[in-house]
Amino acid sequence: MGRQAQAQISFRGQKGQTRLLLEADELICRGEIRAVISRAAILDFVVQGDDLILALQEDTLVASLGAKEAALWAKALAKPVPTLSEKLGIGSGRKAFLVDAIKDQDLAAALKGKVTQDIGNAAVAVAELSRREDLVQVLSKIGRLSFWGVTEKGKNSSFSDADLRREMRVLGYVDTKACSVSTRMTATRWQIRSA
Repeated sequence: MGRQAQAQISFRGQKGQTRLLLEADELICRGEIRAVISRAAILDFVVQGDDLILALQEDTLVASLGAKEAALWAKALAKPVPTLSEKLGIGSGRKAFLVDAIKDQDLAAALKGKVTQDIGNAAVAVAELSRREDLVQVLSKIGRLSFWGVTEKGKNSSFSDADLRREMRVLGYVDTKACSVSTRMTATRWQIRSA
């Protein structure tokens, strides 16, 4: 995924210059036309000349990208959307160590059968964090193992991703990847900054 381009787009009766960003879960439009479109809402796509035409559940989006770029976008859209476990880098012999029970149903489903109780055999740790004290507990249990800190999205979160980032950077960790977990949760992978 991860494509981006500047394009003239037509969408919802409007036309305008827009930066398109193709993420694993969504297509983001920034500029004169703003929208966030779930990948699941893209029913079909086709290249016609210089245009990439997306058939959506309730509308059509036409992006004038140029023939070469439109073909590259079509190729990227044709790739299957990665599963949550693939985004987390878990599976195919790569197991996760859970610090505590997982409450988010989407995350629990993604981890099913991909968990180890032996931290020495874990590729990464996973922890839901709802307060700063949860983070302190996680770090005391995982040593130098990289981990996914899963926090609630939104302004009403008691311990947000922004809170997690502030704490982790002070402690000498760097974030290496982020992904959406569910409609209400997000995850950021952390590891100790190398010297």
